[in-house]
Amino acid sequence: MKIQLINYSGENDKKFDVETVNSFGSPMSLDSFDLNILDLTASEIWQNKLSNKNFQTLSIDKDFKTLLISIENSKKAKFLYLLPSNVTFKTSFDYLGFGDNGQDIYDFQTNTLLKDILPDFMHNLEKIIAYLSFEILYERTITLIGTSAVKADFYFDDVSDGERKIYSKDSNKLVSLTDERYTYTTLLIDTNEIFQTYINRVFDFPVEIVSVPDWFNDITFFDDVEQKELIEIEKQKIEESKKQIKTSREIINQNKYFESILYKSGDDLEVILIEMLREIFKVDSNFEDTKDEDFSFEKGGIHYIFEFKGISKDLKKQNISQLMTHVYKYADSYQVAESQIRRVIIATRYKDKSPENRLPISHNIIEFAKNSLNNVLIIDTVTFLRIFEKFRNDELSTEDIFTMLDKSGLLVIE
Repeated sequence: MKIQLINYSGENDKKFDVETVNSFGSPMSLDSFDLNILDLTASEIWQNKLSNKNFQTLSIDKDFKTLLISIENSKKAKFLYLLPSNVTFKTSFDYLGFGDNGQDIYDFQTNTLLKDILPDFMHNLEKIIAYLSFEILYERTITLIGTSAVKADFYFDDVSDGERKIYSKDSNKLVSLTDERYTYTTLLIDTNEIFQTYINRVFDFPVEIVSVPDWFNDITFFDDVEQKELIEIEKQKIEESKKQIKTSREIINQNKYFESILYKSGDDLEVILIEMLREIFKVDSNFEDTKDEDFSFEKGGIHYIFEFKGISKDLKKQNISQLMTHVYKYADSYQVAESQIRRVIIATRYKDKSPENRLPISHNIIEFAKNSLNNVLIIDTVTFLRIFEKFRNDELSTEDIFTMLDKSGLLVIE
């Protein structure tokens, strides 16, 4: 069996018994091998050197894009994907200062485990896996491969299709499956002994291959023609279904990105809400964060100031007072009358509870916001999601939502 190992370094660090090893950027022709192993376990894969926090970009994206085209164009080779353990995704690469030797120091400011960013993890897998047809969930397991107890940090959830499935010991979690020419595993295969045992269990390449003349495949008897036509029709249906599944997963991942405002806080919440507000109100990205208001813009002579809150309890009067402090400072800095400023708090309250279990906003807080000295509008993130949903479905226009911001107190929509 001819095997090509394709990994980050291009080195056979795990001493697998393979014919050749190449990096993601320079693999040999895939169909020159019986099996191509794509090793995604290296921690260096799961990072980018962008200055902002971004979990959907990899430094290796260009190599993945080129390799995915080769995978999709492959006609006969089989593929084995070694998925990573729960490694840390590194991003927010920025300047830290001078080192002892006077040289500039740069490092990653954000380090997040893959289990905590599963939608982003799946998004990145789609860059190298054609027609991704599974979901991944986090749970540490042990699986017997031969006599070896092999660890895994993730498992495949709700996979009805596939064959040659391998399940974990005791917990019965799916940790390996084959879908046509593609095999995926979350098992930590890090020695040649485990590798050989796993390969022999999953793949059944013939020991001796009898040479078949080229003309033989063109011979047709019985109902060969009819069956070949049926195979092609069904293959086309499968490909179309896989494409639709991939598209639907991408849409769901994008939806989940926006829906995550229901539990996020701090900078994570701010980034998403600003993106949503810019889309709704068609404002550019010239806002400069001065650490006062979380977001602001001007339209038609009216100034809009936003404060974002992601908290484990209810809003407090001091949250409204904090926004008002920003309003006074903004009015003074830009020489704007306070009557021309709309003040909005978008809040995720009781973020550790599901929305249906969250208590309503205190009546006293609503009245304090409505006070003529404040005139603050409170928008719960559940309500804001509904507004954004209606906007994207063309049920609400930008003008409709601008009108909502003229109110004070608690925003309620039908």
